[in-house]
Amino acid sequence: MKIIFSTGCLFYLPIKDIFELAAEAGFDGCELVINNHFERENYIDVVKECIKILPVFSLHAPFMKMATWGNKIQSIYHSIEIAKELNIKLVNFHPPSWFQVELQFLKWFNSIKDFQKISNNRDIVITIENMPLSGARLMLAPYILNDYKDLTEFGIKKNLYFTFDTTHFATFGGDVVAAFLNVFRTGRLKNMHISDYGNTKSHLFLGSGELPIVKLLSTMMRLGYDEIITLEVSPKELPRTREWLLKAIKYQHAFLKIHLGKEHR
Repeated sequence: MKIIFSTGCLFYLPIKDIFELAAEAGFDGCELVINNHFERENYIDVVKECIKILPVFSLHAPFMKMATWGNKIQSIYHSIEIAKELNIKLVNFHPPSWFQVELQFLKWFNSIKDFQKISNNRDIVITIENMPLSGARLMLAPYILNDYKDLTEFGIKKNLYFTFDTTHFATFGGDVVAAFLNVFRTGRLKNMHISDYGNTKSHLFLGSGELPIVKLLSTMMRLGYDEIITLEVSPKELPRTREWLLKAIKYQHAFLKIHLGKEHR
């Protein structure tokens, strides 16, 4: 199992600073979240230097509009090419959004028979992520296959692997441990995006919400989950000064290791 840190947690910092903090905190690597910085000339060279600090085990395709990358379909293919260049073995993406009227993306999404073939590289695994309900009072379903069970069924049919996000699932109000078990049993779970959730607030610091995080981690350990687990908390959850920021993410890393039974390994 690899315990890694999402660069999206600290997207406002220079990428090198994020990798250095994650390394100092003890993480095994990072999940690289594609953002608008990748539209800068030679930015990929900066990332290559960061990989010398910590390896990247997962690449998250952009979920915002990339001005020079074209539509969502092109962004996924562009992300795959970056993964090839950086030797990253997993590429994750979000399903089409009804709210953003992504009709072209939806048509392509439904037309693919085998998603593992879109990379033309057997070493790269393509995963799809379960998405949240949106809103505070009136909870709306902005994405196709918003129910994780529908997404799981689609993924099995279309040869997709899964990234399971705890806080996204929590917006539905169900049992996160039971949901994890359902996805785990498919044999297709490759990454866990872990954070807490409570009072309609998502991507909270572990232990500050209402999810049974310790029970979930213990279940993962007991079942021998041996893929990636990614800390993905909101930047609002983390301090701004480097000293306290490092202490906070060190604590989260230690929390994960203890409850995954890895503290002495």
